Amino acid sequence: MSSDGREMKARWRSNVAVPGLVVAFAVVVSVVAVLGAAAPPRALGGSSRQVTAGPLVHTGVQLLEAPSVSSLATTSSSLQLGITESPTAICANEDTACAAGTGTARVTLTADAGGSGSLSWPAVQVAFVIETTDYDGVYDPNAGDPGSDPCAGTTQLVCEESNGVQFFVANAQSIASAIQAANPHSDVSFAMVDYFATLDDFDDGDGAEYHVDIPQFIPAADFGTAVKETFQATTLGGNWYYGDSDMSDNQLHSSSITALFGTIVGSGLDWANNTHHVIVWMGSTAPRDPAYTENYCVSASDYATYSYGGCIAPTCEPSYRFTEISSPNCEGWIHSQDGNSSHSIAALAHQATQCSESIGGDCTIDTIDLWTTPTDPYSKGWPTSFTPKGGGPGGTVVVNDVEHVLQAGCDLATATGGTWNGPAWASCSNGQQGSLQYMPHGPYNAPLTANPTLFNAFRQIGFGPVLETQVASGGVKPIFQFIPFGNIQLAPNLQATAACTRNGEALPSCQTTPTTIHAAGTTFLGWNWSLNKSQNVMYIGDAWTASFNIIATGPPYAIVPVDACTTTTCKSGGSGAILGLYTWANYVPASNNSIVTLSFPLASIHVEIAVAEGIGNTAPPPPPTPPPFAIPTAPPVPVVQQVGVGQSVGIANFSLQAIAAGLLSAGFMRVGIKVRPIAMRVAAHTGRQTSKFDAEQMKSQAHVGRFE
Repeated sequence: MSSDGREMKARWRSNVAVPGLVVAFAVVVSVVAVLGAAAPPRALGGSSRQVTAGPLVHTGVQLLEAPSVSSLATTSSSLQLGITESPTAICANEDTACAAGTGTARVTLTADAGGSGSLSWPAVQVAFVIETTDYDGVYDPNAGDPGSDPCAGTTQLVCEESNGVQFFVANAQSIASAIQAANPHSDVSFAMVDYFATLDDFDDGDGAEYHVDIPQFIPAADFGTAVKETFQATTLGGNWYYGDSDMSDNQLHSSSITALFGTIVGSGLDWANNTHHVIVWMGSTAPRDPAYTENYCVSASDYATYSYGGCIAPTCEPSYRFTEISSPNCEGWIHSQDGNSSHSIAALAHQATQCSESIGGDCTIDTIDLWTTPTDPYSKGWPTSFTPKGGGPGGTVVVNDVEHVLQAGCDLATATGGTWNGPAWASCSNGQQGSLQYMPHGPYNAPLTANPTLFNAFRQIGFGPVLETQVASGGVKPIFQFIPFGNIQLAPNLQATAACTRNGEALPSCQTTPTTIHAAGTTFLGWNWSLNKSQNVMYIGDAWTASFNIIATGPPYAIVPVDACTTTTCKSGGSGAILGLYTWANYVPASNNSIVTLSFPLASIHVEIAVAEGIGNTAPPPPPTPPPFAIPTAPPVPVVQQVGVGQSVGIANFSLQAIAAGLLSAGFMRVGIKVRPIAMRVAAHTGRQTSKFDAEQMKSQAHVGRFE
């Protein structure tokens, strides 16, 4: 042990160690079923049993479906889009007084991610997060602090110590090559992070909470050499064990939340957007989270007797300052501890920029729980001296501790679409079965580095729901939008609905209420597949539908386009884009990162004018009836008319009223007949017509007055 560690440990002990002090504690026990399944041969004690992790917890995070694991991706080149209207005819201006009988129609948009597709293989970046606690395989017997582990004082190893870390160092090249070989169509690259410390009351205060060994993602062919030149040479000091790693260090819980937070956000790592991001965690401890409490009073730790504040390890992960960002205080594992649904590792794997903007749209986390004392309730590493407290192999408190370690691994893998592996006698409640056999560690300074089942666990890690069935993911705009055309407008009584269906079931995060958008002088609607950005992705078999009401606010009174669209049929039907906007699906296809904008087809509707509003729907009024020729007049007024000097006019007096009546009658006749010469002849005499006032012709010729 380092001098700093010894001094700190001595100081803590001097503060609390009181002779004859009896430490009382309360224990909450959760008993798991112990079945009689036969366990494989054991190198270090144990008995036959089966441990099954309990129910999974998914509070505060929406989960994606997890298709079968494969790097081979089947994707559709486009969505299948449709549009219908009902009824096919409406009255204008929301009236009902036309043959259609209604002023409103309902439009339905559909988008299906069909089963046809093309093959796509994305590049994948894999970050290994390796835990280094005592039981993970790095116990240092030279530190001189064996605690109460029954084996540490005699074998220079703690009981049932895994060789996981030594196996990883010795076989890093083979592991990376095997993962690449299992996914031959993907370009896979690798980086590495290590950690273990908690720096809390169950830790002597040294060690790393987050340490980047390999920051750049490198090809499989270079990974083995890089692990030895960085992790083994620096972190392990050129050894196979971790200097000063002993029973005064945390061993049942660790800073796994901090380590995974830093890895996900890419602190010190060069995640790339054009790849899918996968994290592989290997360890044997529980996170600091209320759902996975660890009781140290049944362990071989120094703090089994010198505990501070009770036996239960802290369940709040303190905020950690990374280069770019600080993690939230009390960040959760699967669900938030502070009411903010984004404050958990599971949520971060879906929502962090480094995950949501990767090709897969999230970060897949695969977990491997090593077979070692913290994951084996029957290990000899649980001191029998604590049997009265529920300790010792098979003790109720021990079983509860182990269950929480395994449960945490199961939960995180399930929540992020990853795989879980662990001891062969354990399984997750979702059916994932452990396959790891226990492998002896060997001498601390010359360990055994073979572990066939652990090698297979690495080789079979999953890349999660990447692109196997992905068709389209959302970009910066809504995936779907509807633009009305011409005098077709959204109805005031919109009654908008939408539905998203996946595997025959409704998607919980579906955007059922559209976003109303005002642009280009028009009002239109927009939708995404999901309100959750990390789930705004359609897979083969997904179906989307949206319905809403429309009206017609004016002419033409004919068959008109309902939507602005740009297909050939749209153009021939009289539709088109409105200042670049049209009814479309806007998305990023699985095969590349280029945005596709696909027009919906044309919908048409017959707009009818209401009868009461028509001009030309009824017969024109008849022409006015001419008055009879015998129009009653007042008695004539005598007028003396002189037509020239020295000449007498041989004509009787005439009446102005009579003349006016005659002219009026003639005028009506002209209206009715509309032939002027005929109208003139009505009042004419036979023979040649001349003016009555042409003096030279008055005596010998017939004439009419010049009033026509």
